[in-house]
Amino acid sequence: MNRNVRRIAKGRTNFIENGLKIGLNIIALACSVMPSAGNASSAGGGSITQLQAPPNGAVIFVHSGTRTAPPACGAGYGTRWVIDASTLQGQSQLSVLLTAYSLHKSISIQGTGACDIWGDTETVQIILVHD
Repeated sequence: MNRNVRRIAKGRTNFIENGLKIGLNIIALACSVMPSAGNASSAGGGSITQLQAPPNGAVIFVHSGTRTAPPACGAGYGTRWVIDASTLQGQSQLSVLLTAYSLHKSISIQGTGACDIWGDTETVQIILVHD
């Protein structure tokens, strides 16, 4: 009987180990497929120097602040950012941006790490207005 108990215990141990391996592989795969903020850049306090509003709802602007390394998709325009003003989130960001621009306030920006609105310009995630 001890031999059967050992076989059952060993079988359960192998089942648990295999389950953990499969689970870790699934997590690793999911992490490799999901977008990462690891590529996201940020720009410290600076002014808005140029605003553009193409017909697709995007609002593109240039920021004079010092920026960390932009994602590869936005490396050609290192001082440029984009907001999607066709969404509620983008309209909120645009309101903050225009207020800061009209009051000549300095802003800092955190990007998403993606150029999903305008192919060569990083999308804005957060705008911080400095007092």
